Amino acid sequence: MKKASLTLAIVNFYFFTICGGAVHASDNIRVATASMTSSAVIYLLIAQREGYFKGENLNVEILNMRGEIAAKIASAGEIDFFTQGLSGLTAAMRGVPLKILMIVEQKPAWDFVSQPNITTFAQLKGGTVGILSFEGSVAQATREMLRRNKLDPAKDVQLMVMGGNDMRFVSLKGKAIHATLLDPANSYRAKKAGFNVLASAGDYVANYLNSGIVAPQEMIRQSPDKFRRFMTASLKGYLVFLNRRDASIHHMIEILKAKDREAVAAIYDANVKVISRDGTADEKVLEAVIEDAKRSTGVKKDFRVADFFDFTFLRTAKTQLNAGGWRP
Repeated sequence: MKKASLTLAIVNFYFFTICGGAVHASDNIRVATASMTSSAVIYLLIAQREGYFKGENLNVEILNMRGEIAAKIASAGEIDFFTQGLSGLTAAMRGVPLKILMIVEQKPAWDFVSQPNITTFAQLKGGTVGILSFEGSVAQATREMLRRNKLDPAKDVQLMVMGGNDMRFVSLKGKAIHATLLDPANSYRAKKAGFNVLASAGDYVANYLNSGIVAPQEMIRQSPDKFRRFMTASLKGYLVFLNRRDASIHHMIEILKAKDREAVAAIYDANVKVISRDGTADEKVLEAVIEDAKRSTGVKKDFRVADFFDFTFLRTAKTQLNAGGWRP
């Protein structure tokens, strides 16, 4: 009897420790982003490199994808999150069930970069300007900057979809376009290569939403614990990026495969200057962003901030980290 009991105990121990691991097997998460060099994704890559996702039992795959495509396939359940906040907002206004769980940037870090022979906005008349998509934040900021410099974006220039920051820089170098907005990493490269910076988008755009974390409402409802764990790990990466300059620059050197530490430091400083301190934004700003998005999409319906934004997971993660004494 003792032998049988011992055998049963061993079997039970094996089941709960070894097989039990299968019950808590890592969850796979797919995140889409338009650029692998911007603050929209760098903090997630830092979280991945620091092991924060692994610590939450998550396998995170980061995919390069335009925002309007990401919004469509997220609603179909093919990805869990995407980082293009404005694309998520405009899709949600049209009825796609999405929620924005976090906001990264408070204002844009892009520079309006032109060919070496173009030194003023006036010289862009009749030219081609590269954008990411027709409705995203890059397009909105581009139109605003053109208008403020007395150019009609619908008549005086041709707006051409050229993809993310990296692809737009390639298009600029290949002379396929005359100008475009570029993130700090690609703007730095462009300046080194002799291209001109006509203006900074942060000086033009007041009510701003670009990057963040967007998720399908149905997937949130089905797997709240997975989303909680993802937000906890993401927040850790975000706080490291925000507060640990040297460590973040070291990560970015490897992420960007860069050799010039001074260049990476300049890119880091430009990015960290414009990001939200806590991953949220003032309600008045969000109301203005919603109104701007309604004008750009032609949607007439009235909305509340809570229809699109839900910072509950973020705040829960912050409370959890503070309670546990975690520091970046």
